[in-house]
Amino acid sequence: MGFNPLRRGVLGVAVVAMTSVLAPAQAAENLSMWVRASGANAAKNLVDLWNSGHSDKIALTVIPDNQMVAKLATGAKAGDVPDLISFDLIYMPDFMRAGFLTDITDAMKADPNFAKVAPAFTNLATYKGKIYGTGFTPDVSILIYNKDLFKKAGLDPNKPPTTLAQIHEYAKKIRALGPDIYGFYFSGSCPGCNIFTTSPMMVASGAKILPADDKEEPLAGTGVKEVLQLFRDMWAEGLIPKSAQADNGANFVANFKSGKIGIQGAGGFLISDLKKEVPNMDFGVTFLPGVKDGQASAFVGGDVVAVPKGSKHSQIALQFIKWELSDEAQLEGLAKNNILPSRTDLANNKYFQSEPRVVKTAQAVGIGYVPWVFHFNDMVNSDSSPWIQMIQSAVFDGKVDDAIAKAKAKMKAIARE
Repeated sequence: MGFNPLRRGVLGVAVVAMTSVLAPAQAAENLSMWVRASGANAAKNLVDLWNSGHSDKIALTVIPDNQMVAKLATGAKAGDVPDLISFDLIYMPDFMRAGFLTDITDAMKADPNFAKVAPAFTNLATYKGKIYGTGFTPDVSILIYNKDLFKKAGLDPNKPPTTLAQIHEYAKKIRALGPDIYGFYFSGSCPGCNIFTTSPMMVASGAKILPADDKEEPLAGTGVKEVLQLFRDMWAEGLIPKSAQADNGANFVANFKSGKIGIQGAGGFLISDLKKEVPNMDFGVTFLPGVKDGQASAFVGGDVVAVPKGSKHSQIALQFIKWELSDEAQLEGLAKNNILPSRTDLANNKYFQSEPRVVKTAQAVGIGYVPWVFHFNDMVNSDSSPWIQMIQSAVFDGKVDDAIAKAKAKMKAIARE
């Protein structure tokens, strides 16, 4: 229920005048919520469930992904913001530093469900010791492999690669199956695809990718070189199709769907796509591995939820955020609709138990990371970012050490801005 102090004051006068009159129930409030387009379907499930059980209603407004940052920045300056906002989690540091979001530290720390949220979300939503949001509708990267090709190559279809060396070894055996069959695939000109699927292999191997400030070293640790060298070797040996070099993400998963790719990094969304589009394909899912057996990571993507400063119904908005972390919301709003929960304790839930591949993907959210960084677009997501330039120079030109050194220097310069 919304709280209106003016209404309460009027009722107070009435009670003094006639104590036998009971105060009427407060009127329900209507809240507004912005959500980016790519997270709209998942957000709608949660909002519909909330609206079905609460008198205070939430209306969703879908914002194109590439307009959300500018729209919130403009709205915050003009005092025209929604009561709630759901956006790409990677922009959380920039929004927190800009002062666009409401501090919800006390409410979150007092909520036992908040402690069960995947660490990647909690770390990213914390700035100078204060909490400004939490996980809402997750996505996560995984390693996917074609069991049919594994069988044909003499590999155990129930034993996916658990190290970088095994990826290389298995890719060679799968490539030997025929001229149009390839062992591995990645989108060589897609910066976002590679931060999502390639960087976790580096992180699993002990690397730190992006700097939180200009004092931190970017691309630190041997894992960066080890992964780039793996990709370079597989490229030089013809284990990756030549079309990968120019792929800007348009064919990120299309080649795997064709049944001619053995192994690749992808997102959890691919499971339902494959079951629908190529129902006869036998495929498996596992964590993205590192150099050593037992090392694994993932990139946690998706959306966070927060209360913008200037929200007209901030207390009800906070009630929604606490509710969306409840068992009801996580299971009936998300898992029931084949959407990953942001709470790690609910990865193996009643709705996922019949599909172990989805359980594995949900578990990846718990072991995953997301970089806490300002200027993510400049460092990673732009078509000319130092991140994608490093990958292209290292993998396709073979200049691994030089590519890393140049990317480090450029990332440091961006961090100083």
